[in-house]
Amino acid sequence: MILSAKNRASSLAVIYSNIMINTKMRIANCKGITTVDSQLTGQNLNGYIVGQNIGIGGMGRVYQGYEAETQTPVAIKVLLPEYAEDDNFRARFWRETELMISLRHPHIVPVYAYGNWNGYLYIVMQLVKGPSLERIIQHQRFSPLTAWQIIRPMADALGYGHEQNVIHRDLKTGNILIEPRGQGNHVYLSDFGLGKRPGMDTTLTAAGVSVGTPEYMAPEVAMGTPADHRSDLYSLGVILYELLLGKLPFLGVNPQMTALAHVDQPVPHPRMLNNQFPLRLQNLLLQALAKNPGARYQTADELRQAYYEIVKTMDEDTRRTCYWVTPPANR
Repeated sequence: MILSAKNRASSLAVIYSNIMINTKMRIANCKGITTVDSQLTGQNLNGYIVGQNIGIGGMGRVYQGYEAETQTPVAIKVLLPEYAEDDNFRARFWRETELMISLRHPHIVPVYAYGNWNGYLYIVMQLVKGPSLERIIQHQRFSPLTAWQIIRPMADALGYGHEQNVIHRDLKTGNILIEPRGQGNHVYLSDFGLGKRPGMDTTLTAAGVSVGTPEYMAPEVAMGTPADHRSDLYSLGVILYELLLGKLPFLGVNPQMTALAHVDQPVPHPRMLNNQFPLRLQNLLLQALAKNPGARYQTADELRQAYYEIVKTMDEDTRRTCYWVTPPANR
């Protein structure tokens, strides 16, 4: 769908408003980090001791900590103080963290507890001892076979969440965590449940907390129109594109232009970037990244199975070949 100049300007205005909400929150989160860390480090949050800061996101900060009684390591996500001051947000927070606790799947980071400590809303979850896919992809190349090791568990996790009527809405490489285990790795999806339920506006996202990440954002999400589980599948398609080609399908000069590209620019065909790229995989990516949700794969299982069937029929050399167009060091 190529927009006219008038519609493009109108769309950009909508996208600019949506993205700026998230950008302002990220800027606010970066301010005063030393003060907040000093207030929290070493504190006992209802039985969980806060340790060092290990991450910063749009909503708050993540700390390594441990359960005081058992000494079990945990991750503690602490939201910005202004969220606790909003009555509507607090009500949504209680509902949605209960939802997060109810999600039990081997590839979804489990949530143990939540609460309010001296004006800080917090969530306690399993500490995953490994890097994010966002970090790994900076120095490790992927083939169709090794990409399957990421896509299969992520599709399974998404499918489970969607069956529970929950949309992730911010699926990206930064929310995929890889924990080394023996000779292999275990893949986790984090922040599942801080998204939304279809058809409901009483969610954290309704308060303008998160509209997703522009590089992985489905067109309908960028435009602020109602999203459903197929928006997550679009984001999974972006991740698969990045895994197989070493680059994102769209990356504009700023977040707004990146989001707009998802709305009105055609997806760069993989075989135009690398003429050795398997044709059937190209067709899969183009369907996964269709602008119209109805033209995409309709379930996570459908996408997973389609990818499996393609890779299964490849010869060994093809499935183990890397088709990246950009070396990791230059990404």
